[in-house]
Amino acid sequence: MSTVIIGKILGWIGFITLLHSTYSTYEHLSYLKAVEKVPNDMPIEIIVECLFSVIIFAVSVILVAGPLKPILMKNEMVKKSIDKVDTRPSFNTFNHRGRIIKSSLG
Repeated sequence: MSTVIIGKILGWIGFITLLHSTYSTYEHLSYLKAVEKVPNDMPIEIIVECLFSVIIFAVSVILVAGPLKPILMKNEMVKKSIDKVDTRPSFNTFNHRGRIIKSSLG
């Protein structure tokens, strides 16, 4: 099996266990409200399940993501020509004194 398929399966497992831990948290807080107790701490089972699901989900994201691309500027500059790199349309000036100089000369 490829790592992408394993990553997707682990992603679904992590997502479903995270949903279950949120539902368990809601049920626990509803129970505490029904018996009129102050919610101090969450049960350790819910905390462990939540952390487990986040770790599984993070591993699945790592497995599904493709290989990392290099971020060095040197690698990107090899792919581009100097014409594409050195174009700066923000420096083009269209409101200049060329008309005035041309009219005074001729």
